[in-house]
Amino acid sequence: MKFSIPNKVSLKEIQKWDFFSVLLMALLFLRVFMDRSGLGAIIGLALLGGFFLLLVFKLKIPKYLLFYSSLFFLLVGYAFLNAVVLHGEPIFTFRGVIRYFSYFSIFIVAYYSKVSFKQIFNLYTVIVIIQSTLAIYQFLVLGMARPSGTFINSNHFSYFLVPYFSILLIIYKKYLPALFVFLLSSFLGGMGGVISLLLVVFLFLSHYAKRWQKIVAIFLFPIFIGAAGFLMQNRVKELTDVTTISDRLAENQAGGGSSLVWRIVTWKLMYDELLEKDGLYTGMGLEYASLISPYFLESSIREPHNDYVRILLEFGLFGLVLFLFAMFYGLNRVKKNADEEHSHFYYAIYAALAAIFLGMIVGNIVVLSTLWWLLLSIIAIIHKGDKQKESKVLK
Repeated sequence: MKFSIPNKVSLKEIQKWDFFSVLLMALLFLRVFMDRSGLGAIIGLALLGGFFLLLVFKLKIPKYLLFYSSLFFLLVGYAFLNAVVLHGEPIFTFRGVIRYFSYFSIFIVAYYSKVSFKQIFNLYTVIVIIQSTLAIYQFLVLGMARPSGTFINSNHFSYFLVPYFSILLIIYKKYLPALFVFLLSSFLGGMGGVISLLLVVFLFLSHYAKRWQKIVAIFLFPIFIGAAGFLMQNRVKELTDVTTISDRLAENQAGGGSSLVWRIVTWKLMYDELLEKDGLYTGMGLEYASLISPYFLESSIREPHNDYVRILLEFGLFGLVLFLFAMFYGLNRVKKNADEEHSHFYYAIYAALAAIFLGMIVGNIVVLSTLWWLLLSIIAIIHKGDKQKESKVLK
């Protein structure tokens, strides 16, 4: 199957790049390939260092961006102080501050760069091709049952594909490459990733597909599901123990079952621990549910594999309510822009975000820097183009 880059980038376009552009593209590329090595934090620090230098000498952050992000900064700062001061946990929690602040920083750097949507999508394509090749090599040569490229695990790779799949399908209408990405996600074995991609397909069919495409989709859908089921047959077989959930919940027995059963029982155990420690409203502090944190949860040494549970554990009920409000508000604004401007770009972002928020029910996505750096850069570039159009109209 031919997997080509939708648009080529001319040399003249690249020659227009400034320091923002070079910094952005270099950091995005390096961040993905540092994931498994554990050196991603170094790239994050490099981003923050460059961002603060730009902030001192060149940047002027729009007031409306500072206003919308102020609650985010206050919440992260509170969760950090909650862990370190109130609960006496190690300063290690500052790692979370760096991670979340890098999301804002990469957005601003992308907003002020001269990188175009086409260029950043081409970078995305190159990364997907390289990672796909590595995953196939790991499966065929190294014998890895669930290859992941340079990502920490295959689930992270699957979720990384969601925005790319949405852009291919909705903006570029590249159906064969999109099918390849869908099958690749199935091959990686991440059920959350496949379900997220299916939501993107549904949103595409309900909003943009023509009648003949919907008819064809009805006939092809069973084939897609069958192919995904074949590639994920081992994961599907694991689900046969879902009938034991009630017994395991009664016995507080999380281990030994399938990943889904483990998740459900573990969520209950983590919630019980949160109640026991009187952290329901305030949370237990930043990085409390981190796998590599020096202070593990007593209920499990693993992360919750549910971002909503994670936010409840770390930020409390107040933080979870704020997150849900911001999530629905953001989705509504992007959908509104897509409808008012008849924009394929905004709708692709809307579909990707909706799919990611769905995947958060069973995944650790909110801390997946490799995904958010690229996605937020794309959103910033689209938003910048929208602002430029508005300024031309006002003139």
